[in-house]
Amino acid sequence: MATTVLLVDDQPEVLEVTAYMLEDAGYNVLCANDSEQAREMVAGRRDIGVIITDLHLPHGTSGIDMGLALRREGLVCPLLVVSGALAPEQIDQHAWVSYLSKPFGREALLQKITALACGP
Repeated sequence: MATTVLLVDDQPEVLEVTAYMLEDAGYNVLCANDSEQAREMVAGRRDIGVIITDLHLPHGTSGIDMGLALRREGLVCPLLVVSGALAPEQIDQHAWVSYLSKPFGREALLQKITALACGP
């Protein structure tokens, strides 16, 4: 069974291209434009294997804050934060949070997601 990935980004072109890369690699992808839409989409779901989110989301929310909120609501899975603005050491690290620098290529994304989806 394919891993389901929640993809959160407010830029439609980033959502489209990233979703295509993931779907082409066999992942099921749910796309959300902001943290509220993401929370609505995953309410009651437990099949999300990985969340990929931009660091800076609309309405002043960070991808990490969204990930923390989803964990409080019971969705426990790895979070991959993507950003072109920060270095990995600048992100408040939790054991379940990983980082990928923008822009990223297909292979870098798939390597990171494969590692996260398979767990330690």
